[in-house]
Amino acid sequence: MGEREFDRERQAERKLAHQTWLDALRAQPYRHDFYETLRRIDAAHPELPRLGEALRPVDEPMRLAQSAELSFAPAALHQVETAIDGQLRLRQRIFGLLGPMGPLPLHFTETVRERSRNHADATLQRFLDLLTHRFALQFYRAWATAQPVLDLDRPADPAKLDRLASLLGLGLPSQRGVDALPDRAKLFFAGRLAGQIRDADGLQSWCRCEFRVPVRVEQWVGHWMPLARPERSRLSRRRGAGQSLGRDAVLGQSVWDVQHKFRIVIGPLDLGRYQSFLPGGRELAQLHAMVRQWHGLEFAWELQLVLRREQVPPLKLGRGRARLGLTSWLGHYRSPRDADQLHLKPERPQRAVTS
Repeated sequence: MGEREFDRERQAERKLAHQTWLDALRAQPYRHDFYETLRRIDAAHPELPRLGEALRPVDEPMRLAQSAELSFAPAALHQVETAIDGQLRLRQRIFGLLGPMGPLPLHFTETVRERSRNHADATLQRFLDLLTHRFALQFYRAWATAQPVLDLDRPADPAKLDRLASLLGLGLPSQRGVDALPDRAKLFFAGRLAGQIRDADGLQSWCRCEFRVPVRVEQWVGHWMPLARPERSRLSRRRGAGQSLGRDAVLGQSVWDVQHKFRIVIGPLDLGRYQSFLPGGRELAQLHAMVRQWHGLEFAWELQLVLRREQVPPLKLGRGRARLGLTSWLGHYRSPRDADQLHLKPERPQRAVTS
């Protein structure tokens, strides 16, 4: 399927879903939230100005009106109508000039209601709806402006994204799309990424939110840290580091360290998700970019993958059946525990350790 055919199919699916939602809105308007309803209508018409920003009524996909009722509103939306020109008209009861919560005297509401119901004269009602429509849309726009997530419903304002991305060091276009992690994943977690403290809980929460799988971050993982050549102890006439016995002399080329390494444990997973975190997998590349974004190169880390025991594949000869050391177990896996033997070092994808 070509890209154009795929786009047309997606647009048809969205149009059908929106029409299904409109049918449910007409049938039971009281079950729908005022803000959610306007947000969905706004998102369904990206070719028009945002609600509350249009200069002409013809550029608005719907009209807001107020029901002339004297009782307190049991729900935000009261009725959904379709005008003669096919435009949607929403009658709501949370904002307007009439009713027990409106600024006009109650007898004015009685007059409007009496003229509409007993004399089929909606002239005064329609005139007030002109004012209510504008006021209610501005009321909604004030709420929507304070909700940055609404920018993702339609093509976002580049200025808003630039300001948000600048908090993460992604303010320039050349700083975006540079790794396997989509920029939207970074912007979604901007509140934590913009802070100076990068703790294990934050990384764990980000991974859980992004991959939707069980994730645990283990700290203080011991490992052998190699020493740079100038820091190694050696016999020499020169006086320098590593020359004083009992003080800074070190035997060997590495030291045991538990302060600069952590482990990310992901799982238990099914076989499909497990393979996506293996070397060459899309989600492993995204995880690697997330850790780089979170900690940079300050800490060493490794990845432990846990495969559900019932998902362990039997070893078979054949093309594409098993990857030695990654998805291959001798014989039948009979352990009562999930398969958690695989430890990967994503900074060096060619290194895999099984325990």
